[in-house]
This record gives sequence, structure tokens and C-alpha cells, in this order.
Amino acid sequence: MTTTTSEKKKIDIDHHVQKGIEYHELGALEQATHQFRIAAKEGSPIGMLLYGLSLRHGWGCRANSTLAFQYLQKAAEHAVDGLQKSSEGKTKMDALLQSRKGELVLAIYELGVSFDQGWGTARSRETAFYYFKIAAQLGDADAQNEVGRCYYDGYGTKKDVYQAAKYYRLAAAQGRGLMGNSWIYKSKYDSVASTVDDEHDKSSSSSNKS
Repeated sequence: MTTTTSEKKKIDIDHHVQKGIEYHELGALEQATHQFRIAAKEGSPIGMLLYGLSLRHGWGCRANSTLAFQYLQKAAEHAVDGLQKSSEGKTKMDALLQSRKGELVLAIYELGVSFDQGWGTARSRETAFYYFKIAAQLGDADAQNEVGRCYYDGYGTKKDVYQAAKYYRLAAAQGRGLMGNSWIYKSKYDSVASTVDDEHDKSSSSSNKS
């Protein structure tokens, strides 16, 4: 199948992301951020995520929480659109985005963190919970722990220890259980166990397909 000009451009953009990651792992943060910026400016959702995180933390650039939030928000919007695409009739870029599903879900989680901490935007418990829950339902273990915390503390949502146990169990099933959380395995919370197993299986199946 012949690669179209548009597909080739998108694959070239991903090359900037890959180079940026390589530079980042070598500790060459300025070069890494430069590559992420190029990819972000060209519309790469993953480039937007990584450039946004670079701006938030000041990795190889001057920290700018407001601009970081803008890029993370764009990345999350693209992530939601990309993850909702049908698996049928994929272009090469669609397949590439699916292979990077974890990073796209991370964009949604990081947007939740922005609202949770008030980084670059007004702090909002309810909005933070909203994005954490989307990322949690898409299989992100850190987001699952955050949703568990929100339900347990009544943070941005109504307090519900049964739902808290459910999401904490989902995170634990991925090896991200929290110390001191043995209470979630009490028999009175077993009613959520089957739901947890079902959601964990769906997450694993989705990851295997990507």
C-alpha cells in the first residue's frame, strides 16, 4: 500500500517524538524539548503531551505552567478523539496512535493532575475527578488510584468507599497497589470484585489489540 504524503508527514513527526525521547533518556533535556516542541507544533498529540510536561517541569526550558496546561489540554482532546476511533480501516498513523495508547491515556491523566493541583489553570476538584475517571476507565493505574482516593475522601465527588475499593483494586491488579490499603480486600467489598475483574480483563484485551 502506497504511503500518502499526509501519512508520511505524520510518521516524520513521530520521528521527532522518538528522537526527543532518546535525548531525554540521555539527559540531553534541551535537545529533547526542542524535538517535542517541533512535534507538538505539527499537531502530534504525543508531542503535545511531552512538550507540555517539559514546560510544566522546566525540562530543558523555562517552566511555564500556563502554556504547559494548554498543550496538555490539546493532547487530551486529541487522545479522546483518537481512542474513540474505530479499529476498522485504520491508516498507518491510526495504528501508530493505537500503539501509543498508554501515552495518550497519560495525557488525560495529566490534565486531571493540572486541575487537581491548579497548575496553569484554576483548581477544580470536580474537573480533576472527571479526567481521572476517564483515564482510570481506560486502564491507567495511577488514575485508578486517584479515583480511589477521590471516592474515599469525597474529593470532587460523593464519598463512596465501595467505589474507592473497586478502583484501588483495579490499580492493585496492575501491580500499583498502595501500602496500607489492605482494607479494600475485606469481604464486605467483595461485591465489587467481579466488576474489577471484568474491567481489568477489558483493559488487558484492549492493550493486546493495540
